[in-house]
Parts: sequence; structure tokens; C-alpha cells
Amino acid sequence: MKPRIDKLIQTIQSLASVDETEREMLMNEVQKIEKTLDRKDFILKRMEKDRSIAINILQSTIEDMQKQKNALEDANLRLKAQQEELQYKNQIIKEKSRSLRENLHMLEQSYHEMEQFSYIASHDLKSPLRTIASFAQLLSRRYNKHLGEEADEYIDYIVAGVRHMNEVIESLLEYSKIGNASSDMELIDLNEVLRIVRFNLKKELEDQYVIINVNELPTIPGNKIALVQLFQNLIHNSIKFRTVQTPVIDIKFRFIEFEQQWEFSLSDNGVGIDPSYASKIFQPFQRLDTENVPGLGMGLAICRKAVKLHHGNINCTSNQSEGTTFTFTLAALQNAPLVDKAM
Repeated sequence: MKPRIDKLIQTIQSLASVDETEREMLMNEVQKIEKTLDRKDFILKRMEKDRSIAINILQSTIEDMQKQKNALEDANLRLKAQQEELQYKNQIIKEKSRSLRENLHMLEQSYHEMEQFSYIASHDLKSPLRTIASFAQLLSRRYNKHLGEEADEYIDYIVAGVRHMNEVIESLLEYSKIGNASSDMELIDLNEVLRIVRFNLKKELEDQYVIINVNELPTIPGNKIALVQLFQNLIHNSIKFRTVQTPVIDIKFRFIEFEQQWEFSLSDNGVGIDPSYASKIFQPFQRLDTENVPGLGMGLAICRKAVKLHHGNINCTSNQSEGTTFTFTLAALQNAPLVDKAM
């Protein structure tokens, strides 16, 4: 466009028929046109530059969007793969859970069948055992010192063995009763339970001048037989493993609201328990002492079974010569505790 303007200016300047005033007017008009053209040319170039910038921005945006699209597709693929993996794992978990429930059900059935078998077998063994004991005692009475010292010793072995076997059977029967009592749940006043325990242990309590410190106990849902066995075995244990001091037993309790459980502790001033027994004291037939102390090691096993029946746990803390504290929990009522204070 510029060369044409320059040519037009030259043409105007070469016109001889045009006077100076008209030439000047024409030149002014041409300059205005030139300025207008320059401004439009600038605007056009600016627009082209802006267009180029806009195109670059648009291309960059499109590229970024494409990258984001690709990333999103990759993320969707990974998510889909994770969902498929999760579904697969969930399916495995469901199958294993179903298998576990089935195995647990079978185990419970086997356990109950074993308990029933233990109860029936123990009960049925008592009759022939009584027969053996009767005849052994009859032999001892009639032929004592008549058959010789060796025969008398053999008869004593028979009588002692029968007596021990009878103790084992009685312990197994008590242990089986706890398991068969799981459905007999009712509201139990633990004060009444303690009265029964005091009556059952009346001779031991009086002979040893035992002191039991306890406040009013709560009422809880439970099985009376199991709760009597629980408190009776723990108190009897404290008496059995006493020192030369007067046995003192402290029973305390508190209500754990957020767990809806009663927590009980039974402490004594007895000989304590060797730490080496800590991992097995609640197992059946695990004695805590030598043969100097009578018993078969079933008392604490019965306690543990009674506590488990009430959806609780039991443990003990002890130092030798400083006494023992048994702590156990029992499921409470769903509403507020019947006794507000913890002792």
C-alpha cells in the first residue's frame, strides 16, 4: 500500500495544471489517507499478532485438555482395575467369611457335643466307680492286716486312685454344667449369690476366721449356677492359698458405662502366684502348687468359663507373698446400672 501512496504523491506534484493551493489540499488529503492506512495497517498487524497468540493459546489449551483427557482415561482404567480387584477381594472375603462361619458353627456344634459327651461319660463313670470304691473299701475293712502288708498297700492304692478319679469326674461335671447353662440367663442379685457362697464355704470361712470386705453388689443378667461357681472358686482359692495371717478378701466393683460392663476385683493377702504360672492358670487341670495343697486345678478353669459365658474376661495380678487380685468383667444391663456407686 505504501508504494501506491508514494506514487500518488509524485503524480500530484507533477501536475502542472493544478495550482499550488489545490496541490497542497490534495497532498493533505493524501496524507490523511496515508495516516488512516497506516493506522489500519497497524491495527491489522496487531490483530494478526493477537490472532497468532490466540491460536497458540488455543492450541496449548487443546493440548492440555488432551493430556488431561488421556490422564483421566488412564485414571479411569486404573480405577476400573482397582474396582475389579476390590470386587475380587470382596468376593474372596465373602467366601472366606462364609467358610469361617460354617467352620465356627461346626466347631460350636463339636464343642457342645463334646461337652455333652463329657457330662454323660463322667456321669456314667460314677456308677462303676462307686462299685469299685465300695468293694475296695470292703476289702480294706475285712482283710486289713490279714493279707500281708503288700496286699494292704495295694488296696490303699486302689482306694486312693478311686477317690482321685471321683474328684476328677466331679470336676468335669462341674465344668460341663457351666457350658450347658448358657441359655439359662435371668436377672441375678449378686448379693444372693454371695450368700449362697458363704453358706457353701461356711466351715472353711469359720475355721480360718476369713474376713470378706464387700459392699452391696449389683444385679446383673446372668446364670446363677455359673456366678456361684465363679465367686465360690475365687474365694475358696484365696482360703486355700492363705498365709499364716488371717485371710482377708476384698471385693470391689465399678460400672464401665461405655462398655456396658461391670468390672469386679477380688483381692486377698495370700501367698500369691508364681509368675511362671501366669499363662496357664486358667487352663483345666493346671495346679498352682505342689501336692501339699489339695485340688485338681479345675477351679480357675471353671471361673474362666463362667466369665466367658457372661461375655467377659478374667485375669490376675500377683506378687509372691503379697497376695493376688483377680479382675473380671460381666455384661451389665443395657440400661443404667441398678447400683449407682462403684465400690
